[in-house]
Amino acid sequence: MIKEFLNYDTVRNDALKLAYKIYNEDHFVPDVIYCSLRGGAYMSNVISEYYKIVRKDKHPVLYAAVVARSYSDIRKSTPRVYVDGWTYPPKNLRPGDQIMLIDDIYDSGNTIDALVNILYDYGVPRENIKVVVHDYKEFKYKEQPPVKPDYWCRKFVINTPEDDRWIHYMSHELVGLSSKELEENYYKQDPELRKVLDPLFGEKK
Repeated sequence: MIKEFLNYDTVRNDALKLAYKIYNEDHFVPDVIYCSLRGGAYMSNVISEYYKIVRKDKHPVLYAAVVARSYSDIRKSTPRVYVDGWTYPPKNLRPGDQIMLIDDIYDSGNTIDALVNILYDYGVPRENIKVVVHDYKEFKYKEQPPVKPDYWCRKFVINTPEDDRWIHYMSHELVGLSSKELEENYYKQDPELRKVLDPLFGEKK
């Protein structure tokens, strides 16, 4: 498996370019942007800020969040997705509202699929929902749910398990770092991080 460290500046710049495309080329204006926490937060903030500026003299775009968790269940073939809450509940959506749902990655696809199906339950048709992610993994050797992203910054076609990649989003992830990775991606840029992170990862000095 390939492991990639994705800098937050790259995510920011990619999000701005994607927002430009969605607004200026496809002319899509959401009434509500839903950020899927926590992974989608950074990209959602950037895209929301873009719409805030380009729509400053028009009806504002509502920025909201949803907290969802995915858990594996040995009795089920796919993980269960639990939704802890929406800051703007779907029951408050109006007929015809255009929705943008943003997350960092489409991997298993289960979280996105579950959230979109909740929107369906409240009468929002698929054509009124745009799913936006930074990274879209399309697996050729295993099934993914029917709901797929409408927009993405990068797409990876994964033909075998060996082709898969672990994308470490430096904007918000720390789990799974080795000593070498800490040294190369954190301490080299800011040596003061050593005293912050070493105790968390069991490094003794």
